Amino acid sequence: MRGHTRRRLAEAARLLAIALAVFLAVLPLLWVLLASFKLPADVAQLPPRLLFTPTLQNYLQVLDAGFASFFRNSVVVTLGAVALSVGLGVPAAYGFSRLKVPAARALLLFVLSMRFVPYIVFAVPLFVMLVRLGLVGTHGALIVVYILINLPLVVWLMKSFFDDVPTDIDDAAAVDGANRFQSFALVVLPSAAAGVACVTILSFIFTWNEYLLALVLSGRAAQTLPVVLTRFLGGMEDPVRWGLLSASSVVVLAPVVVVTLLVHRYVRAGFGGGAN
Repeated sequence: MRGHTRRRLAEAARLLAIALAVFLAVLPLLWVLLASFKLPADVAQLPPRLLFTPTLQNYLQVLDAGFASFFRNSVVVTLGAVALSVGLGVPAAYGFSRLKVPAARALLLFVLSMRFVPYIVFAVPLFVMLVRLGLVGTHGALIVVYILINLPLVVWLMKSFFDDVPTDIDDAAAVDGANRFQSFALVVLPSAAAGVACVTILSFIFTWNEYLLALVLSGRAAQTLPVVLTRFLGGMEDPVRWGLLSASSVVVLAPVVVVTLLVHRYVRAGFGGGAN
């Protein structure tokens, strides 16, 4: 009887800890969401009021500030970088997994080494090179940089997913007359679909949210949403415009939340079954 009571208490404590962790994780997001519908006078009140008259004023002001063009910049850069990163990284990972690549381990470590160094180290050299090429302030500059950063993640994760796919299905496809490319595209790749979804969403989240390199390389014409958010932070004399900052933050967060909800099943399967 005592053992049963102890187990129930332990289970209750575990559920309480989970509920507390979820509450602490959701609380900042809830505050931002509510603040985006508040007038400046309501946002400044402490403690925050849950009962208030909602308004769309913050969202309308954000749209009037040219937010739509910056949103388009983020969409173009993110889709281009993610598509090319996954399109280049997945076949490369398949090659490392299935083919006898000379010095494969050394090459993989070299690829991964790009993730060891903080991005700020690359900012100045990349800026100098892109200035000489006349690419600073263009979508192409950001896309190329994000491809270089996303590729190590895609290659390493997808190699582990392809390693988990039995080589017997390659042999079976070869017996049926499939060449190497057909075996990859029609047999192995569908078996690793969860891994593709996993690396795609991770690349999407990083590219969409990246701030530092976008600040240095985007100029004014190709500024993405994370850079634009800083416009509402105020300055030495100007106060933080919490309503506008919250509304713009919701706009930035919404695509990530929507994409994650659409593919969460594959992402969960990817994290649970691959990348060992």
